[in-house]
Amino acid sequence: MGTYLTGEVAVIHNETTADFDNYVYSAIFCNVGGTYTINGASVILVAGETLEVVVDGSNTTLSANNFLLLGNPKTKGIFKTGLISSTGGTEQYQFVNIKTGLPTNG
Repeated sequence: MGTYLTGEVAVIHNETTADFDNYVYSAIFCNVGGTYTINGASVILVAGETLEVVVDGSNTTLSANNFLLLGNPKTKGIFKTGLISSTGGTEQYQFVNIKTGLPTNG
């Protein structure tokens, strides 16, 4: 298995196969040049070029087969902690139980 630290990737996903829950994407390969929303910003991609960036799936607009996501499986046992979501004054937090190593919601 590769690692983003060395520039190696184990998977290549497109819009239909992207899985931000189980993979970390550390680069984008552009098939069709144009302006795309990547990590909440408008980015001009050039066909045939690779943009090295850790891709945030919550504010990146996937675009058919115009670009491919290059990445690796997420390391097991690492969970997002702290404030997960906030809607209308209702906040959702997640922490890791130090005894079990599993996430807890509160």
